[in-house]
Amino acid sequence: MLIPPKIHLATVLVLAGCLAAGGPSDDTRKKALEAKVRQIMVGKIATLQQFYKASDLQFDGEGNPLEPGKTGPWTYYGRVEVESVKFEGDDLVIKGQRSVAKWDPAANEFRNYSLKDSPVRINLHAQAGITEEELARALDRVFQPRNVKLSDLVPGYWKELLTTERQRRAEWEKQTMELMRSVTTVDAEVSLPKLLSSANGLQTSQAAYKELRENQSSFSFVVDENGEVKNVQIEKPIGLGIDDPVAELIERWKYEPARKNGHPVAVLMHARFTYFHRDGQIDPYHTMPCPGIDNFYQC
Repeated sequence: MLIPPKIHLATVLVLAGCLAAGGPSDDTRKKALEAKVRQIMVGKIATLQQFYKASDLQFDGEGNPLEPGKTGPWTYYGRVEVESVKFEGDDLVIKGQRSVAKWDPAANEFRNYSLKDSPVRINLHAQAGITEEELARALDRVFQPRNVKLSDLVPGYWKELLTTERQRRAEWEKQTMELMRSVTTVDAEVSLPKLLSSANGLQTSQAAYKELRENQSSFSFVVDENGEVKNVQIEKPIGLGIDDPVAELIERWKYEPARKNGHPVAVLMHARFTYFHRDGQIDPYHTMPCPGIDNFYQC
């Protein structure tokens, strides 16, 4: 899977030695810090710790959001392609464009696209005299550092797809195995669960969907003995912020549980979603957030 290189500021943003002896001026010190951050970040894709929908983000000198706003899908709101870094007074201003992720079925990985005319401004209100180490720690609270994985930041329904590290994968598979111990295989003796909620145009099946098109995403989930949906996972995404609202809808579904010999049982189910853009194509350069729960089929 194509994941942009991590920008680990806390370890990279350290001077090899002290700045010139004799005490540099404040302006000289800022220019040195600015140059370091620019070298590390400009031209790179940085992943935010929180996937804010706002395009003007304000953080204090420790990297805490001053006005936490609404967050959205990481494939649309999670990353920024950095274009410039500059001190404006004591504030470090980072500017860039949103970088969205679109799933490439042929390569079985995400492709990155910078949105046209979708600027993002990140303003870190640094305290006067902020040191290099303090700035590095603050930026590591704004952006994803090396010791944090994308699978740690995203909702649970992305875990299956994004957990790739060997040790983490083993732990995830162990947890999944424990969950599936109580899940019954659907056969002639098992009645399928009955969906009591609105499907909102989604298709469901006891069998996994195969040979999905580019504009289709698929999901797996468990319907437990109480008819509650558990462990929703995205099996094949679309990206561009399209998958998350569908997964969140499935999580809210209510079922009449499956039954075997008259007793309720947990079963594994699958769902398929087909996305239609107004012009018939999935354009990675669209600039409207998409989709909303009530507006699945166009954006």
